[in-house]
Amino acid sequence: MKKQIWLDLDDFGETNNRLDWLWMLKKEFPNFKVNLFTIPNNISDAFRIYIQKLKWIKLCIHGYYHRHNEEVDYNELSAMLPIICSFAKVYRAPFWQLSDTMYKRLTKLKYKIMLHPDDKREGVKFNWNIKDSPPDLPIIYGHGHIQDYPIGPKGNGIIQAFGNIMKLPRNIEFKFL
Repeated sequence: MKKQIWLDLDDFGETNNRLDWLWMLKKEFPNFKVNLFTIPNNISDAFRIYIQKLKWIKLCIHGYYHRHNEEVDYNELSAMLPIICSFAKVYRAPFWQLSDTMYKRLTKLKYKIMLHPDDKREGVKFNWNIKDSPPDLPIIYGHGHIQDYPIGPKGNGIIQAFGNIMKLPRNIEFKFL
């Protein structure tokens, strides 16, 4: 069985996109796919449409306002529907802070929920922080950031961790969440 990876990067945006680095990965890995977490109303329609034309990128929701312990009620979610319908139904809470109320709301709305590995609830949890060398596992859920995070050489931003991503086997199968 071929190794598989679901790679995701947080804090993608119109002005903070590192598309040059993503294109380098696309050139190295022919079947490269990446899940980019962003705040839906922080990117313009034109930029969102451009990204969606790149069939190797999937936009996912990284909160609606990028706040600590963010709560979004059904009315707010309904009002955002024209914007969020073009995103994958995948949610990661900013700062990994997801209340039980918001978790239940997202579950009811059939979102795939990304959770920190220490979280006891049901959801998708990463098993590789890209600041480290890739694990020798048949299925990898890799997590990092678009920008340097934290600042310094040991972070998990795409530039900081580029060498670790390049250690993946060239024939690994990239997947969307």
